[in-house]
Amino acid sequence: MKKKFLSMAALVLALVMTGCSTGNAKAETPAEDTKADAQTEETTDGTGDIMRVSYIDVGQGDSEFIELPDGKTLLIDAGTNESGDDVVEYIKSLGYTSIDYVVGTHPHEDHIGGLDDVINTFDIGDIYLPKASADTKTFEDVMDAITAKNYIVYTAHSGVTIDKDESKNLSVYMVAPVSGEYEELNNFSAVIKIVYGDTSFLFTGDAEELSENEITDDVSADVLKVGHHGSTTSTSQAFLDKVNPSIAVISCGAGNKYGHPNQETLDKLNAKNIEILRTDELGTIVITSDGKTITKEVTTEGDSIAPAGNTDNAVSEAPAEKTYVLNTNSKKIHYADCSSVAKMSESNKEYTDDFQKAIDEGYEAAGDCNPQ
Repeated sequence: MKKKFLSMAALVLALVMTGCSTGNAKAETPAEDTKADAQTEETTDGTGDIMRVSYIDVGQGDSEFIELPDGKTLLIDAGTNESGDDVVEYIKSLGYTSIDYVVGTHPHEDHIGGLDDVINTFDIGDIYLPKASADTKTFEDVMDAITAKNYIVYTAHSGVTIDKDESKNLSVYMVAPVSGEYEELNNFSAVIKIVYGDTSFLFTGDAEELSENEITDDVSADVLKVGHHGSTTSTSQAFLDKVNPSIAVISCGAGNKYGHPNQETLDKLNAKNIEILRTDELGTIVITSDGKTITKEVTTEGDSIAPAGNTDNAVSEAPAEKTYVLNTNSKKIHYADCSSVAKMSESNKEYTDDFQKAIDEGYEAAGDCNPQ
């Protein structure tokens, strides 16, 4: 495995709720103060504590839940409106009733759609949003949820430190957005880097090539959450060369109408021999780090995801003992007691006793439990 070393003002709700159309991505006036503007220094020695990153399967959307080695938690995005309940249930299944940090990378529905469900359900520490708005019910719902709990919103932009624990050799900070005004909402995306010991992760939201080119911080990382679901608008060759990851995670929905991930992006990743993990093929993907070594809890298409938390009661009840569970997103067939079933969203589960019928309908046996 490669290793690389490499404000307090609240959001003015009356302003963000007025006049801005979805197509107008002009930035709002920056907050008077931001929570932190000092770039953190990366460290190089891991402590052996585990950091766990869950790339949650939210279909055609984005959501990552990070259990940091200092005991804190970070949620980056929460998928679509329809996937909000799934994100909430996933976090609950890990035993959490609160979240220390929540970041909505940018105000598109497939990233912030479920944030209101998260905010309404959990006690939240710090919330970060970029200084951009959208004239949508989704954005309004998120802001209403924030207002109802009297939370402060901190501005997401380059230089902001989210978390730093020198005793754990941990730094969590933002490297974008760099500018304050863009024509495309995607370029307001908060881009977050986590450095834990000798290992590093980069989360890019939907940041496009323009934003990628503006970043001056070190973006090298072992694991890259590929921008914009693998669209050609992101992951420029120059940016990919700077990141130079060993693993690329793509969050997208099976058979989505956008054609994500684009073959051009896949070709770029394959040309650099980067291992590609996709939620449309594998469901929720979990990757861990002890500060020195990164471990994939999913390895090849169809392999199971090792439990990220206590899953003793996580397998849904099936109608019969030998019933097969179908993942309608990945089109895989699992035995009901397969460990992968515990990580499947309830909305993606169907049951059948007829294996051959499932095959005829386009499903295939999952490689982890190899049903037949």
